[in-house]
Amino acid sequence: MNRLKLILFALNHASARAVDRAGADWCGGDTRGPRSQAHDELASQALHALLPKRRR
Repeated sequence: MNRLKLILFALNHASARAVDRAGADWCGGDTRGPRSQAHDELASQALHALLPKRRR
């Protein structure tokens, strides 16, 4: 169940990032540029949590 929640969380933030990135391209990036970067970082962290941990 946790994996499903992480996948849905990552997809949600990836789509929000796309919307904010498009808004930054159209209207200027004062607010939406940093917001899209924050969504990108959250999606990236969720996807990294899904990857299996490497053993050394």
